[in-house]
Amino acid sequence: MASLKIKYAAMIISSLIAGGLISVTAYHYVNSSEKAVNTEKTEKTASERKVLFWYDPMKPDTKFDKPGKSPFMDMDLIPKYADENGEKSSDGIRIDPTQVQNLGLKTQKVTRGTLNYSQTIPANVSYNEYQFVIVQARSDGFVEKVYPLTIGDHVKKGTPLIDITIPDWVEAQSEFLLLSGTGGTSTQIKGVLERLRLAGMPEEDIQRLRSTRSIQTRFTIKAPIDGVITGFDLRTGMNISKDKVVAQIQGMDPVWISAAVPESIAYLLKDTSQFEISVPAYPDKTFHVEKWNILPSMDQTTRTLQVRLQVTNKDELLKPGMNAWLKLNTQSQEMLLIPSQAVIDTGKEQRVITVDDAGRFVPKRIQVLHESEQQSGIGTGLNEGDTVVVSGLFLIDSEANITGALERMRHPETMPNMSTQPANAHSGH
Repeated sequence: MASLKIKYAAMIISSLIAGGLISVTAYHYVNSSEKAVNTEKTEKTASERKVLFWYDPMKPDTKFDKPGKSPFMDMDLIPKYADENGEKSSDGIRIDPTQVQNLGLKTQKVTRGTLNYSQTIPANVSYNEYQFVIVQARSDGFVEKVYPLTIGDHVKKGTPLIDITIPDWVEAQSEFLLLSGTGGTSTQIKGVLERLRLAGMPEEDIQRLRSTRSIQTRFTIKAPIDGVITGFDLRTGMNISKDKVVAQIQGMDPVWISAAVPESIAYLLKDTSQFEISVPAYPDKTFHVEKWNILPSMDQTTRTLQVRLQVTNKDELLKPGMNAWLKLNTQSQEMLLIPSQAVIDTGKEQRVITVDDAGRFVPKRIQVLHESEQQSGIGTGLNEGDTVVVSGLFLIDSEANITGALERMRHPETMPNMSTQPANAHSGH
């Protein structure tokens, strides 16, 4: 009885094992069949899709008419199918909304406004060359006295510089007195006085001669303007020739401040209110700009123009040679504005990616006039209210290149068949 129970249990266990093996084998068979069918369907679908060309995703601007390895990267070329990216238009491309979201694309409207320029430029202080005088005796003579002055000293108008004796002046005075006392004509007398003026005799000494009618033998040469002595090397007892420089005097109010301004913003400079002057030595001081002008020459190396400002310096705080800062605050005329990061500049052309009403991405060629504070002023190519892409430009630009949108932008009158274009038919960015 026990042996029958054991045989019965063994039969049941054997049946279960056999059934399991059959089930596993059947499962693998069915699963393999389904995979084969799916693979066959996929291959059939792929073979039915039209391939336009093959390309390297790392260099999408180069197209190939056959599959294979990329000559640029160690990777297989990828086919570009005619039905990719959904509906295509002669004016742009469509990109899957999920892909657009993954790329983090951002757009912005084209607006109309002014570019604001706020730029600080290094400058330097120099003498006002309009207030530069050279003092000469204009006749041969002798230095009788040199007043205690030297280079760098401030002088006021009328400050004595040297006392001199000029023989020619003494002789001309004697002639004047002789003619005056013996009935010389007025023409003769005026002629003698004019000769004294031309010989350099100071006007106040001439008037003293006429009023006192006495000969003067010692004359004082005085400073003709307020300023700083920049040249002075006479000594008492020296002979002095008619072409010898007695002193050089340079005015200190106003002074000049010069700066190199980029030629691209020269057209924005209109009035003195656009300029602010500061110097490191007096950071809390402001200085009044009387007038300014742009010098006629340009530095071809730096592409800058020299701007010269005449600045009031009554307290003489501004010293020639000082460093200064010129701050420009100005605005352009009204123009179309877009963020500068939206501009794709290839060196040959400038373009942006716009979004039309149907959601297509359309490349457009533009002309950038000016740029400031991350804003670009546009001359042609866009209209107010257009939408431009400001981020994710590279991938969209590559896609536009692949689908031929860039070529259609450059040659809108033609519609090339992308599948027949040779390799390197289009230039990238």
